Amino acid sequence: MLRQLAVISFISIGTDLTDCPIMTSPQSHGPATLVLSLPSLHRSKRWEEFPNVTFTFDCTDRPIGFYADQEFNCQIFHMCDEDGRRIPYMCANDTGFNQEFRICDWAYNFDCPSADQWFYLNELTYVTDPPKEYQ
Repeated sequence: MLRQLAVISFISIGTDLTDCPIMTSPQSHGPATLVLSLPSLHRSKRWEEFPNVTFTFDCTDRPIGFYADQEFNCQIFHMCDEDGRRIPYMCANDTGFNQEFRICDWAYNFDCPSADQWFYLNELTYVTDPPKEYQ
């Protein structure tokens, strides 16, 4: 039997990770043994390890959505809400925010310097006013 696992890995900045479980042993799946190595299974640095961090990323005039912060090599990303507020998040160690798929992913799977070319996807995903025929 084949099972699929979809994982989105990120933490809200300020979350205490001292009690978060981490997969440290292989999982047995029938005759073969599979060692899981997903971004969600890697512990992120604690927010306290980043003293005096300031963000230049601005949500003003941006559509609702998630945006990689290229200034922090995409390890940090921001959620912009409908009021232009910014909520920062941090991906786990050795991962960054893959803007194309809007998930924390291994850094070798995406090109952070070109993340802004995928920002437009947020315009296509989050709709605040449904078309009149659906109201």
